[in-house]
Amino acid sequence: MKLYKKILLGASITLAMASIANAKDTNKVIIATTQTVQTLNPHNASITLDMSVASAVYENLFKFDKNLVIVPVLATGYQVSEDAKTYTIQLRDGIKFSDGTDFNAEAVKFNFDHEISNKLRRASLLTEVDNIEVISPTELKISLKTPSNVFINNITHPSQGMISPTAIKKYGDDISKHPVGTGRYLFNKWVRGSSVSFTANPNYWGGDVAVKDLEFRPVAEAGSRLAMLKSGQAQMILKVPTTLKRAVEGDKKLEIKPVPSIIARYYALNTQNKILGNIKVRQALNYAINKPAMIKVTYGGSATQLTSIIPDRIETYTPQPEYKYDVEKAKSLLKEAGYPNGFKATLWSKNSTESMRNAQFLQQQLSDINVDINIIPRDVASHYAAADDLKNNSTKPIIIDGGWSSSSATADWAIRPIFETGASSNYALYSNTEVDKLIDRARKTTDKKQKLMDYQSAQKIIWSEAPYIFTTVDIQLYGKDKRLEGIELLPDGSLSVGNIKYSSK
Repeated sequence: MKLYKKILLGASITLAMASIANAKDTNKVIIATTQTVQTLNPHNASITLDMSVASAVYENLFKFDKNLVIVPVLATGYQVSEDAKTYTIQLRDGIKFSDGTDFNAEAVKFNFDHEISNKLRRASLLTEVDNIEVISPTELKISLKTPSNVFINNITHPSQGMISPTAIKKYGDDISKHPVGTGRYLFNKWVRGSSVSFTANPNYWGGDVAVKDLEFRPVAEAGSRLAMLKSGQAQMILKVPTTLKRAVEGDKKLEIKPVPSIIARYYALNTQNKILGNIKVRQALNYAINKPAMIKVTYGGSATQLTSIIPDRIETYTPQPEYKYDVEKAKSLLKEAGYPNGFKATLWSKNSTESMRNAQFLQQQLSDINVDINIIPRDVASHYAAADDLKNNSTKPIIIDGGWSSSSATADWAIRPIFETGASSNYALYSNTEVDKLIDRARKTTDKKQKLMDYQSAQKIIWSEAPYIFTTVDIQLYGKDKRLEGIELLPDGSLSVGNIKYSSK
């Protein structure tokens, strides 16, 4: 096989800029991200970054800590009935949205009802809700259509921030550009494609906000993000390539943080196409990719191999027989499928540096089994818009660069949105009635053994049928000013915006 030697030209990494570093303003934090923000309405967000940025303004009833343990935020606790169909939630008293209106049980009911009735993108987390009853300003009862062992996890998902009902009524769909929540920050300005900025909420219920100004800037090129960190133009940067790791480690004012993740990477195979609809073809493509080499060449070692359809930190994870790199086996499977001379296919890729490296690696690997890949790169928004539209033109042999993290930290959310028939992120257009039954039963049962067996069976079937080329699990690297505290990257790839401040170290 042909390996790529990565040549990172540091594209404009003028590390000499460090010598003219700006004086650091302890009242401001700038975070350099990899993508542009598409919406500030978390209920309708499709990417983790949008939810992370919006979390400066919005707070959930519950949140995950860095170990994916659920902790209360706007809620104080909950009880669940024995049949797992009724959840009673208690709320903090005396909290207001930044527009001066009350946060209470009526506001929570309004948020969930609005999300469901308007069929917003993340309403899929609330599909089980049947009725919401306000018991008092600080308590509500949520009745479900069917039992659920994941409901609290679902409303802990970073998309489920509480929005001011008054603001939703005022702005309508434009709430995506005018966020109003209970959080530490107030929305300031959104310059499309350039930055999103926030100012401290002077009336924040949790006390004084130390850092007064917070800004997110999209910087696609990794070297440019590093230059910003080194020069003091940014205090935190996301996705530091391993090749640039030493540049951060060599600076005593900075630190680099590795975060094992639950972010699975894969390539969705359009199973409705005649060629990719053949299970032997899909298995052949999995055998044709040298995953350890991919991790070394394109990730610089900052990834692990995906060994089931879900990452190993997700509940019920069960390792599957490896699709070990084997070109001859891949060729044999293609011959058995009726494609001894290979075929042509199109790969839709995101246009980031990392995504394109992976796409080119895949292209070269598949050429060894005579599969000719044409790469079409797009920005993130266009990429997922095209993927969403594939169901309307599903005859072509399309391979889609994808990734998924279970931001509710459940097997249900790791599996259902991308493998259930008709699911919104099922870009492979995969459908298996047995799998649908298994994952539906698994999320409803109160029997832990039954849940485990059902998810294990689902993993086995999906892995064998290979609707995706299963590749890697991220190890996230981010760099920051050593003094910066109160904001961290979580295993699902989202940012936890806490009490951001500068320490004295």
